[in-house]
This record gives sequence, structure tokens and C-alpha cells, in this order.
Amino acid sequence: MSFITKTSLMGASFGALLCALPLTAFAQAETLAAADAPTEVVVTGQRLQNANAISQQKKATAVTNVISADDLGKLPDANAADALARVPGVNVVVNQETGEGEYVAIRGFGGTFNSYSMNGVRVALTDSDSRRMSMTVLPPNGLKAISVSKTLTPDMDGDAIGGAVNFVTPNAFDFRKDTVRVFASYGINDRAEGQGEKDGNAQIQIDGSHRFENGKWGVFGSINYGKSNYHNEETENDGEWEPYKFRLNSEEAIDEKSMYLPGIDLDYRRGSQERYGGNFSIDYHGDDTQLYLRGQYSKLNRVGTNDYTDERSRPTARLTQVNIDDTSLLQPEQMITGTGAKGNTYGYTTSQIVDTDGDGFITDADRTSSNSYWSLYGRSGVWDPKAFQFARSFQNQDQVSDLMTLNAGGITHADALTLEYDLSYSYGEKGSDGNFGIGYNCDKCDTDPMFTSTGILWSSFDPRFPLAQLPAYAANVDHRDDLLPFDGAYFDKDRQSDARTALKLDATYQMTGFIDHIKAGFKYTKSERKYDYTPLWDGNVDGTPLEDSTLASSGLVERQIEGIDHGTYYYGSILSRSAVENAIRAAMAANPSTFSKADLDSDDKHGTETITAAYALADMRFNDLQVLAGIRVEHTAVENTAWAEDEDNGNNSGFLTYKKGYNNVLPSVTAVWRPDSRFVYRGALWTSFSRPEYGNISQGVSIGRDPTTHEIISVSRGNPDLKPAQAVNLDLSAEYYPDASSMVSITYFQKVIHDFIFTNGSSVSANTQEGTIEYSQPKNGQKATISGVELNVIKSFEGLGAPFDGFGVEFNVTSQNSEAETGLDYRKGRPIPFIQSPDLNYNAALTYQKYGFEAKLAYQYQGAYIEDLRDNAVDKWVQPNKSLDLHTRYNFSKQLAVDFDAQNILDGHRYYTTKGKSPSYQKDYMEPGRNFIVRLAYSY
Repeated sequence: MSFITKTSLMGASFGALLCALPLTAFAQAETLAAADAPTEVVVTGQRLQNANAISQQKKATAVTNVISADDLGKLPDANAADALARVPGVNVVVNQETGEGEYVAIRGFGGTFNSYSMNGVRVALTDSDSRRMSMTVLPPNGLKAISVSKTLTPDMDGDAIGGAVNFVTPNAFDFRKDTVRVFASYGINDRAEGQGEKDGNAQIQIDGSHRFENGKWGVFGSINYGKSNYHNEETENDGEWEPYKFRLNSEEAIDEKSMYLPGIDLDYRRGSQERYGGNFSIDYHGDDTQLYLRGQYSKLNRVGTNDYTDERSRPTARLTQVNIDDTSLLQPEQMITGTGAKGNTYGYTTSQIVDTDGDGFITDADRTSSNSYWSLYGRSGVWDPKAFQFARSFQNQDQVSDLMTLNAGGITHADALTLEYDLSYSYGEKGSDGNFGIGYNCDKCDTDPMFTSTGILWSSFDPRFPLAQLPAYAANVDHRDDLLPFDGAYFDKDRQSDARTALKLDATYQMTGFIDHIKAGFKYTKSERKYDYTPLWDGNVDGTPLEDSTLASSGLVERQIEGIDHGTYYYGSILSRSAVENAIRAAMAANPSTFSKADLDSDDKHGTETITAAYALADMRFNDLQVLAGIRVEHTAVENTAWAEDEDNGNNSGFLTYKKGYNNVLPSVTAVWRPDSRFVYRGALWTSFSRPEYGNISQGVSIGRDPTTHEIISVSRGNPDLKPAQAVNLDLSAEYYPDASSMVSITYFQKVIHDFIFTNGSSVSANTQEGTIEYSQPKNGQKATISGVELNVIKSFEGLGAPFDGFGVEFNVTSQNSEAETGLDYRKGRPIPFIQSPDLNYNAALTYQKYGFEAKLAYQYQGAYIEDLRDNAVDKWVQPNKSLDLHTRYNFSKQLAVDFDAQNILDGHRYYTTKGKSPSYQKDYMEPGRNFIVRLAYSY
């Protein structure tokens, strides 16, 4: 209780009051409505699926939300992440390449703060450093349900501050009889169709279940295959927004109200995704023993490309002030006194401006000390870029991902003792056997006045689409492929994997008296992770058609795109994937590359994490009150090996192995009061933690270099001193179940987190072509507090008079406040909202079911949140996201149904980020278009 403040307890009391009042009013309304309703209602169709999900939530001890199998197919969700976004308090993090959801955050806690399981088995995680689960590999096909537990009990893994996600697959005992089901769908993407790209998508799924040996044995199997094409268009800022007045470094605060944009990228992405896999279950239900063998496999093959156009101001050499903080100097144009062999001569004194060449005068020859966007390197400088670049680049975005889980176990009853046991293995892999790209860039045209006489200013009637304001002589640069010389190419590959083995044993002893039962258990888990990056070619094109080519003469252009982003921009040339790949392979054959051991090893890493856990709890019953109290202890042992690069001369570079161990003690108490069959009240005070990311606690140092100049452009360090984040959590909820397919619940929650983990990137001034080096290192924050209220309503009007008896409503909303203190010196006294914590999420749906017809019109809103921390305490924000989706179904018979779905009816964005919270400063804006899908379902 030492972590629970007075404010927390006041909030808890207020939450309890909130829980009681609306449910009482709702119950009174239900009583009046029931007076005219039939005494018995047969629940079918989508209401039956709602009823099954609601039943699971009602029976659960923890605060839990369940998505049923039918709900997973009710809206055109591409994968499991998009489906989870419809759960109260869950928001999705979008993959910019495809426009699909990839990661989820629960109550504002990003993917790394949550746990992910398949049939209770912790799944392999294939991001190289992260504990997030990339859900792009997992379609919503073939699942029985997805459950999200927002409170933990001691028999659950304790490393889930946000919540625990469990994907559940069916077994033969979920069906009343032997069953075969077939699902097939076909759809189109209108944005791809409008640009003449491949636009179709199709899926097929086949399920079957059978029971034999007098019903004691059961077999279930499901297979699925799908292929979809995608296309999206995006505007991205190129270079951080900068203040009008000079900034010294990335850590000083700047004026957010007056910032300037260095440049933008226009992205034109297209590709296809192939997903296939399935799951099976073999079960035995005997008199005293139940046994199972369950397996799941999913594979994703993505073949994609991104053409991107880069149009930006360039930093240039500036005169440097002797006193950086002097704000009194006039601008260089106002100080010109003449011209000569060294360019302009200025009326500055050597006590005002650094005399680089030591001749006693200030001339253009002294502009060699630093690169900057500002007129002077010092506090008198203002925004005044003097050069710009225009470039076209192409890269493939291929990815192959696999996820497999296999577990065997069972339950044995022996009088008052029940034993549960499970042995599991999960393996995941993600990577590409060939990453390649090529660029054409005017940046080498250092003497061309078209590119060296001015920078770019930006204006727009819509902040999502900044428009370049170029001088007349450069206005058609986007039509001039002949101005773009070859700038470089590359070819490499990468692969990352995670193999997890786990053994779990639980024992429950049934008792008499107020202690209903006691339970204890043990779990052992070992995760082995590897990441391998291999450079294959360094870009030498000597003696090939690419040497000295321009984009116009390269033979790589596929066609011209007239307009993107609703016709806002003329785009120009896009490249042919096959032509680019053939040209690069020819250059590789003509100029094979030889790499040093350091080149081959510098980004490789591997490690193991071994977790040993034990717990004990007591389940106590006092009439209608259930109290579950206990404690869990987890020991974590980590061993990571990563490359540490010597930043000076590289002579001391090599692999370093780092070992660390720590313990977490996690007490908790949960109370559930069920006064009658319609009301459930829950309260929980529990503790949890989050382990540091795998790669973050290594001693590794990764150096990023420019492929052409080999200058250092980024440095990423591990942090061996990181501590796990620890949280004390409070949840209070009240739930009302008026009938089998309806419910209303309200929940108050609060979390107090110490040592939360974040990564803060910063640009540090350096004498490089870009003028900066990006440094990043994970850190522990000081303290964060998140509190909020969730409301969830599912109500069908079956039993009322026509026409209302066919309708229903579903609505959930999460409103929360958060505050986090990072501990960074330049942010002290400036707490921020917790990262990835929107203040408001809601889903609203109108449903209909009658005469064999079903429909669901759903609106989803996700509020703004900080995605990550950025320079000068002006962070990257994700702007609100809205989506309107439609599902319809007609049941021709009990066996045959046909659906029509429409996704993103409003044709809105899926990803919109800004520098700071204001929408004025665009960073990324991406639209994937609408999807229209026809689906057929047949079962017998």
C-alpha cells in the first residue's frame, strides 16, 4: 500500500460510485422493459456469439474482455491487431508500409508492457530487440476467441503491466456435432484500383472437427490461405521541424509555436501479402483425466516496394559566432562590404565571428566550421536555408515471417487434488533474404545554381500536405529525371528468431470451509533469440550501365504517376522492381564486395533469457463474495552477446557478453461479489512489472554510417544498468447482465509505475555532411501515473415490439489521464502524457438481426498520443484516427451465409503523426484507401 497515494484512494472511491449509479439506473430500465417482453428468447446468429463471449467475461475472476470467433469475422480486419482495436482500452499501432495494424497498446501501455499467448503458451517474439508482438503474421482466421485480461492473478505471468492477450483456437469439444466449415472471400482496394495497381484480395479457410471412441476423443483442424494487394500514399517530413531561431543542440527547449520544415518525402507504396497456416487440436476427455495436443502455424510472405521522392533544404556551411549566445549580430546579407577571391567580405570583427583561416578578416572562406539551416551558427542566426536537394529512391520492402506454437498437457483429478501440466514450444522468425535499393539524387550537383542558391519554404492550405515554394527556374524539377545522377545502391539481408520452451505445473487442492481451494504452481521458461544482419554488396557499379547514369538514362523507370494524395502532388517517375533488381544483380556480379569480419558481425546479436517462477494463492468464499489472494515470485536471468564498436579507430571492437539477474515479488488480492445472476462487482489490488527490452540491457554499441561517405550518422547504445519497470495497479468494476446477449460494465483503474523504460533519441551537432549525429539509448524514467474509466455496453432489443426487436447497440469508451516524469534534465518540471497513452478511445456500433439478415455499422475513434520522445522536448504525436466500417450477412439457411463488408468507408488516414501535439507540424500522413469484401460461409 506504500505506493498507493491519497489521490489514488480518493479516485478509487469515486470509481466505485461511478460503478454503482449507472448500473442501477440501467437495471431499473431493464425491469420496466421486461414487463412487456416474452419470457423466453432463443439466441442465434451474432447474438449467440455475443452471448458466448459475454458468458466468458462474466465467469472470469479478472477484468477480462473477449472477442468471439464470429466477431473476428464481423468486420474486414486484416489481422489480429486490427480486431483487437475494438476492445475497450486497446489501441493499435499501424505498420506504415502496409496500412494494417501491427502492434497493440492496452490502456496506454505499448506492446512491450503486455504479454502474448496462444492457448496459454507465450508466443515467440520476432522483433530484434522488442517484447512487442508483431501481429501482421497472424490473421483473424481459425481462432475461437481472443481474450484480453486487464488484471492479473498470481497464477498468471507477472510481466504484463498493461494486460495479457491470449489467442484461443478451437477443439472438437467446442462443437455439438461433427462439423465441416468453409469460408471464402474476395475484395478490392479502391486506392490501388484508382492508380492502376493490383487491387484484389482473396481468402479461403476450411475447418473440420470429429469425435470418436464414444465421444472421448476429438480432433479439430483448420487451414487458411489468403493473398491481398495493398497500396498507400504517404507524406513524410524529411528532417525534424526546426525553430525559426537557432538552436544549439537537441536538449534545449524550443518554441513550438514557430517551426520550419526542412523537407518532405512522398511515398508511393505497393505490394502483396500472402498469408497461410492453420491449427489443430487432439483432445481426450476421460473420467478423471483430460489430455490435449495443440499446434498452430502462421506464415506471411510480403513482396512490396516503396518509391519515395525526397525534396528538402540542405544544411550548409555557416559563419560561427565567437560567443554562441550573442543575439545582437545582424544577418550576413546586411554585413556584406565587398567581394573578392574569398567570396563575400563581411563587416564582422574577429571578436564576433570565428576567423577560421586566420587572415584577420571575415569572408566566405570562414564558412567551414559547421553546417546549419540558420544564417549564423549562434543565437543571432535565423532560419535561412541556402541550398536544396531533390532525389528519387526505390527500395523493396519484402518480409517473410513465421510463427509456430506446439503444446501438450492435460488435467488430472484425484479426489480433492487437481493437477494441470503443460509442455510447450514456440518458434518465430522474421526477415528478408534480399533487401535492395537504389537512389538518384541532385545532392552531388554542388555547383548547380538550381540547387545551391536557395532553400525551400513550405506552405499549404492543409497541414497534411505541405507544398514546396520553389523559385521559377526550379519549379519543374519533379519532371526532370535528367537532373538526377546515380547516387548509390545496396543489397543486404537480415534474419531474426526467437525459440521458447516452457514447462508449467499447477496443483489445486479443494478444501472445505471458507477457503474453497488453495493453488500453487511452478513455471520454467527459456527464450533463445538471434539476430543476424549480413551486407552482401557495397554499391560499386563501375563498368555497368548504372555508372554515370541519370535516372532518365537508367532504363529503370516504369511509368509516370500524375497525382497522389487526392491529386495534391504531381509525383512523377516510379521504378520497375524487376529492372532495379536485375541492374543491381548485374553490378554485384561485375563488382563483388568483400567485407571485413567487423562489417559482417557488427549488427549481429544473440542471447538467452531464463525465467523461473512460483506462486501460491488461496481462493476464499464468503457466501456471494469470492476473494483470491496470493503471491508470485519470478527470477529472471539474462545473457546477451552483442557487438560493441569502438568509436575512435575500431581497433577494440568486438563481441561483449553481458549477464544480469533480478527478482520480482508480486503480491495481489482480487475480490468478486456476485449478489445475484445479473450483477458482478470486482476489485483488484495487484502488482506487475515489465522486463527491459532484450537488446537494451546489453553493452553493445551499434554505429550507423553513410553508405557513400562512411561518416558516422547514428550511434545506438545499450544500457546495462536498466531496471525492470514496476507497477502497483488498482481496478474496480461493476457489471450488469440483463440477458444472455447483453451487458453493461463500468471500470475505474489506476496504475502507478516506477522505473518505466523509454528510448530518447537526440541529434547532436557534429562536423559531418548532415551536421548532426543521432544518438539513442534506453533509460529508466522516474514515475508515471495512469488513471481512467472504461464503459462497455452491449444491448440487443430482442423481445421488444417491431421494428425495434431486430436492432442492438454496442458501445465502449475509455477515458484516461496520464502523467510521466522522465528524469531528463531538460524535461524537469515538464511532465508528459505517458507514451502511447491516448486520452480517449471509443467504439460504437449499430447492429441488426432479423429475417436471416445481420448487419453491423461500426465507428472507431482513437485519440492522440505520444509515439516516442524527440529532440528539444517536442515529441512525435500520433493524431486521432477514425474509421467507419460496415458488415452485412444474409443467412440463406443454417448452412449457407453470404457477407458483404466495407472497410474505411470515410477513406480516412490510418497513420498521421506530427512534431508536437499541434496538427500544424506534419511528420507522417498515410492513407491506404477503402476495402470492399464479399465473403461466403458454408458448414455442415
